Amino acid sequence: MYDIERIGKIIADLEHYIIDLEKLKVESPAMSTERFYSLSMLLFAILNRTIDLGQEIIRGKKLGMPASYREIFQILEKEKIISGELAQKMQYLASQRNVLAHEYFDVTERSIFAIFLKTKAVKEFVAVVRKFLREKKKKKSR
Repeated sequence: MYDIERIGKIIADLEHYIIDLEKLKVESPAMSTERFYSLSMLLFAILNRTIDLGQEIIRGKKLGMPASYREIFQILEKEKIISGELAQKMQYLASQRNVLAHEYFDVTERSIFAIFLKTKAVKEFVAVVRKFLREKKKKKSR
């Protein structure tokens, strides 16, 4: 059983963070200290909520307990909820979440910018989850 309220909150948070990300108008790895820290924190928040969303889908489908953040997206691919291409992108972002969390002292403007460039995958993931849940709702109402 999916916790639609929780999933809705996660998606709303992601949409809010993505709007804030766009407001930063990041165009290159060269950025001010303030923009660097703002971008770092927004990316960290986006990646955390994206992982939360993946975990909610796994929980709702009763697919077990992933051993890592990367495994969340491997499971979703195996279950054909997301494509292999999207799974690869999401696994990369999950690994970068860990870099931001645990190796922040090695994070550079260039590495933050590289993560930023990959955040389109988050929008794609949200769209896939929305479609998946709509299809589940249609099947349930039949």
